[in-house]
Amino acid sequence: MIEWNFYPYLIFVSIFGLCIGCFLNIIIHRVPIILRKQWNERVHDEKKEKYNLFVPGASCPHCHGKILFIYNMPILGWLYLKGKSRCCNNKINLRYPIVETLTAIITVFIMIENDSIWPKIAALILAWSLIVLAFIDLDKRILPDCITLPLLWCGLLVNVEGMFTSLSSAVIGATVGYLFFWLTYWLIKKLTGKEGMGYGDFKLMAALGAWFGWEIIPFLTFISSFLGIIGYISLRIFTKITNKSIAFGPYLAISGIVFIFFHKNFNYFLY
Repeated sequence: MIEWNFYPYLIFVSIFGLCIGCFLNIIIHRVPIILRKQWNERVHDEKKEKYNLFVPGASCPHCHGKILFIYNMPILGWLYLKGKSRCCNNKINLRYPIVETLTAIITVFIMIENDSIWPKIAALILAWSLIVLAFIDLDKRILPDCITLPLLWCGLLVNVEGMFTSLSSAVIGATVGYLFFWLTYWLIKKLTGKEGMGYGDFKLMAALGAWFGWEIIPFLTFISSFLGIIGYISLRIFTKITNKSIAFGPYLAISGIVFIFFHKNFNYFLY
């Protein structure tokens, strides 16, 4: 029987998830720009401009007009504006409501699990990071080191006391995860002369190995590869996109989110 205070809790967590999703959209949009600016400053000695996740304030990506707070409200702002920016009437990327909704759903499911608070916080950090990485990779074909590497170290840290797996399994998982994809990359390159994946994929798999242990590497590889094949076939059939390569990071991220919810069952099956 559901307790009377469950529904207020559910509403609060849903709103919290939507707000986090709004912030994740900022990260998805701004991190590639920050990295590009840093590169230009180093290589071309361009003048440094203050640009981070908070400065400048929210602005239209098309005309750079200032966005009022009321139009920045998760989901509601997009619905009120009917998917078009008020300043220049350009379409607002559908990614914004998708990320907000997806983040809210995943946050709710994590928070209603019967875990203690610390595993929930760790799972939320992992899930939010994977959402950011998935959408950055979809948009820009990069998996930034500033997210994948801290995620790897966090995976080792949370498993010091065996939160998701043993520390030894986490260390081996990080190593095997990286080396497995690294060897696959070079094997494909030697056989075909083409790069089958990027170095960011190695680091993301290493991070997932650090979070869940070396035992899940084959399963993560199978799930992400299967999803990647389905995604590639779908793109060729239902869209006009004919690129020979696809972003693999989103499929790794999806498989990682799946294991957030099923790692207990997986560990029970193994042991």
